[in-house]
Amino acid sequence: MDTSSILQGLNPPQREAVLYTEGPLLVFAGAGSGKTRVITNRIAYLIAEKNVSPSKILAVTFTKKAATEMVERISSILRDLDPNIKQMPTVGTFHSVGANILRKHAKEVGLTNNFSIYDSDDSENIIKDLLLERDIDIKQIKPSAISYFIGAAKNEMISPAQFPMHYGGYIEDIVADIYPLYQKQLLAQNSVDFGDLLFLPVKILEENNEIRRQYEENIKYLLIDEYQDTNTAQYRFAKVLSEKNKNICVVGDDDQGIYAWRGADIKNIQSFEKDFDNVKVIKLEQNYRSTKNVIKAAVCVIEQNNSRVNKVLWTDNNEGEKISIYQASDQEEEASYVVEQIRMLEQKKIFLRNIAVLYRTNYQSRAIEEALLRTGMPYKLVGGYRFYDRKEIKDVISYLRFCFNLKDELSINRVINVPTRKVGTKSIAALYDIARECDCTLGELIVAGYYSINQLSRPKLISNNVFTQVELVAEKLLKYSSLINIFGSIYEYSLTNNLLPLIDYILESTKYVQWFDDNTEQAQMKKENLVELKSVASSYTEKFGEKSLEAFLNEINLIEQEQEKNQDGTGNYINLMTLHSSKGLEFDYVFMVGMEEGLLPHSRSFLEEDDLEEERRLCYVGITRAKQKLFMTFAERRQTREGYSSQIPSRFLGEIPQDICEYFSYSN
Repeated sequence: MDTSSILQGLNPPQREAVLYTEGPLLVFAGAGSGKTRVITNRIAYLIAEKNVSPSKILAVTFTKKAATEMVERISSILRDLDPNIKQMPTVGTFHSVGANILRKHAKEVGLTNNFSIYDSDDSENIIKDLLLERDIDIKQIKPSAISYFIGAAKNEMISPAQFPMHYGGYIEDIVADIYPLYQKQLLAQNSVDFGDLLFLPVKILEENNEIRRQYEENIKYLLIDEYQDTNTAQYRFAKVLSEKNKNICVVGDDDQGIYAWRGADIKNIQSFEKDFDNVKVIKLEQNYRSTKNVIKAAVCVIEQNNSRVNKVLWTDNNEGEKISIYQASDQEEEASYVVEQIRMLEQKKIFLRNIAVLYRTNYQSRAIEEALLRTGMPYKLVGGYRFYDRKEIKDVISYLRFCFNLKDELSINRVINVPTRKVGTKSIAALYDIARECDCTLGELIVAGYYSINQLSRPKLISNNVFTQVELVAEKLLKYSSLINIFGSIYEYSLTNNLLPLIDYILESTKYVQWFDDNTEQAQMKKENLVELKSVASSYTEKFGEKSLEAFLNEINLIEQEQEKNQDGTGNYINLMTLHSSKGLEFDYVFMVGMEEGLLPHSRSFLEEDDLEEERRLCYVGITRAKQKLFMTFAERRQTREGYSSQIPSRFLGEIPQDICEYFSYSN
């Protein structure tokens, strides 16, 4: 097999990174330097040239989109070499890989492999109940705050027992009480939250030598993308999986580490050489995306940071246009300038989808949006209400989770009276009392009751002991037969049908659409959302068959955690997004608005040098999104609730050489 095509078109450092296959490898990949190509070609080289079985390779990314793109690229390269190659390496997000490990070894942490994965709403509902049980005012101590601390602790691999040793304070003391009770509740409901998908697998791998040896044998080569974004749990996950074979390749850029607020630690990439012996370091410094002026601006800004590995981004591209810096009178006038410039670009036949407006905080979009609406220019606000957070979608998913895991009481609680069945709190409480009497969950009670009342053969997934107990109270259940028949028939249907027909059955048997359909535009949008859900379900049914429900629920819970990005780029609209959302994207023309002290850098960063350096990295990320032309704007004053405030231009503007800038002002 001629594998020379794998190396074609690679520059020397890229080629070196592909060819260096044995031992720990650290690849510093500057913005626009072709890192994805290096990772995919390296994996293809291992398989095609080094004859490494794809089953022995694991590549880990941060988003499902990145994982999907990586698989497509690897598949394309390998198919060109040999059309008969079918097997692909495992490529997934940290959490999807963690979820798979946890499914296989669930009993090690007291779970069964059909556990549910709770999203943030589910977690907060458990915490809310725990707080109310302790007469804690949830208006003062919000469940979301407790959930945040628990999530942060899991990211740091801090257990409930260890929590008081690491955190102190009024809220933290309450968290110390709630955290162990919360974990106990999750276990009782055979469920985990998003943080557990790494916390528990790492715990299993670190504490169980036999299981760890299985993975050491199965994973000979580990590749991790965006390593600068890893937190403690992800770092330990990578460390334990690569400890024996040492064939770990991490790719990233400490200059683009912008997620400290999510627990990411750029020191993980900066200290990689201390974690392994004989680390090979390769720097990808040639940028293929941007003009020389854009790159010069970015380099001059980021070089002001002290905490960074020395590297200099450069490009062979042309000089390009100068960077336009505009002084606006206020945010409304700033927005008008941006829209005017976009209109001029449109007149030059520039597609709107190639233009992005970036800002530090979400509220800054308002003025831009209003200005665009006034002119009728189409735009996409990235980070809107996410699909799987919409009520009608969450309701259907709750029914599906009930079918998959009868111990999942949060899901059945959500929909026990949805659509409205006139099942009051007294009736629900009575059902819970009967369930406790039978030593089972509400879901098990309802389903066992359905089979008993209707004299049907028992399903294997419910223990005989539960059936025996439920049969003793069958008379008590007769008054709830309508509710029991709805849920019981859905469960019975799920045992012999795949995902798509199951969703249809849920909607039909509950008359869900009829319940909300009042012929309004909102109802129409809900129906369209359900059609889209069924479209997604169809692909899972086709791909996974009888395992489609499990695969779908596993994937949906992971998707729910990922911040929505505007990925496809097919619609011709202007992209509006935060600087954080822009990472990994590129546009021909970029507007960075609100370049002022207090906005970028944000006022919260003024006290700590580390925080200020992260703001500078955020600015660097924004600048390097631009391919052809960069516009940067700031306002002289901004309207606030208290009136107008005078603004000072961002220090980052002063770090860009004047000779590559052109300056404009509203007063000229």
